[in-house]
Formats: sequence, C-alpha cells, structure tokens
Amino acid sequence: MSITKIIVISLEVLLLLVFIIPAFLDIINIGNIAGILASGILLLATIFNHRLWDFIKHICQNAAGRILVIFIAIVLAFGICFAGFLTVRMICTMNNAPTQPTTVVVLGCHVKGTEPSLMLARRLDAAYDYMIENPDVKCVVTGGKGTGEDITEADAMKNYLMDKGINSERILKEDKSTNTLENITFAKRILEENNISGDIVIVTDGFHQYRANIIAKKQGFNAYSISCPTRPELVPTYWVREWFALANEIIL
Repeated sequence: MSITKIIVISLEVLLLLVFIIPAFLDIINIGNIAGILASGILLLATIFNHRLWDFIKHICQNAAGRILVIFIAIVLAFGICFAGFLTVRMICTMNNAPTQPTTVVVLGCHVKGTEPSLMLARRLDAAYDYMIENPDVKCVVTGGKGTGEDITEADAMKNYLMDKGINSERILKEDKSTNTLENITFAKRILEENNISGDIVIVTDGFHQYRANIIAKKQGFNAYSISCPTRPELVPTYWVREWFALANEIIL
C-alpha cells in the first residue's frame, strides 16, 4: 500500500470518527447519519479502489451501464456544488451583524429539566452581551415545552437572562413553538402585539443562521445575525444536517 493511500485512508477514518463521536453524546440526526454513510463509502472506495474501477469498467461496457454511471456522476457533482453553495451562504449569513440597536429574537433549543442546555446557554449568553451593549432593545425568547423538558424553553430562557440581570420588561416570551419556522412566525405575532416593528437580529448557532434568515425574510423581516459558538466536535454533524434542512426550505 502506497504512502498516499495510507494518508487518504487515515483522513477518511478521521472523518468517519468526526461523525460517530456525536452519537456518544446522544446526538443522532440526519447530519451524522449521512456523514457516517458518506465517509464509510469513501473509505471502502479507497480501500477497494482497484475492484471499484474494474466494476465501473465492466458496467460501462453497455449503454445502460454508461448512462447509469453518468447519471450517478451528475447527481454527485450537483450535490457537491449545492453543498458548496449552501456553505458559502451559511458563512456569509452567520457574520451579518447589525450596525445599530435591533430587536433580538433568540431561537429555542433543548432544555434539560428547567435549565438551558449548553447550546441554548451559549445563545442566551450572546443575546445577553448584545442587550448589555444596547440597553434599549427588547428580546423575544422562543420555544415551547418539549419531551424531557419540565418548563417551556421560553420560560427557561427568560429565567436565565433575568438571573444574569436583564430586566423582565425587556424580555417577551413566545412559548408555543416547536421548530424554527414557528419560532419566527410566532415571534412576529408577539412583536406586533407589542407594537414593535422594524428589523430583527436573530441569535442562534452560526450553522443555523442562513435557514433562520430565509424564514425571517418570508415573514417580512429584514434579519441580521448574532451567532454563538457551537462545540467544535458537533459542528460537522449540525452543518450537514443543515444542508438537508436548507434543501427542504429552498425547494419547498
């Protein structure tokens, strides 16, 4: 086995582990499932590359086989280009911070009992920092009560911000939503009920910002982004998951 092949296999094993690790943290979604499948296929293709090329040459001996190979190649090329396009848009959107005080909308995330999860706490910390810098802005915390949660995500979020010193009058609760679309749609109603108009700044993880901004624009908002950091070992899984969610959002 050549040194080049050993290096490639090592990188592919590392990639496979990157998507397996979140499973040990009870995080299993389409992101790491797709990542495991893709990196596993790449690994097998590298290990058995000679047999793979022999198989491709064999099926290309007839027209139907050639059409099949070309079709698969086109689908793979399109998928890679589409994922690249989404990645560029995700990176651009996550860095689109507001230049003036803007109403805050914090997107919901899992609550452990009554306490925000680490991911949610990081979103709240980012919102807190922005609200301290801009003492006149108000904030909508979003999220209903999900499985394993003793209180709504919005309640946990409001309590967290109040414990850090944010006045309760600055925090509006949206406590019925179950997903990003509902987070933003129901937040809009809360803002309208309180006669708050204009732009919003969405606080969530960086990987999540592009889809949230697409949804916000559909709701008539001009949305900016404040992105909180995501645990490094979870970024690939959530990033790939977001590709699938974005494809669904854009196509449908």
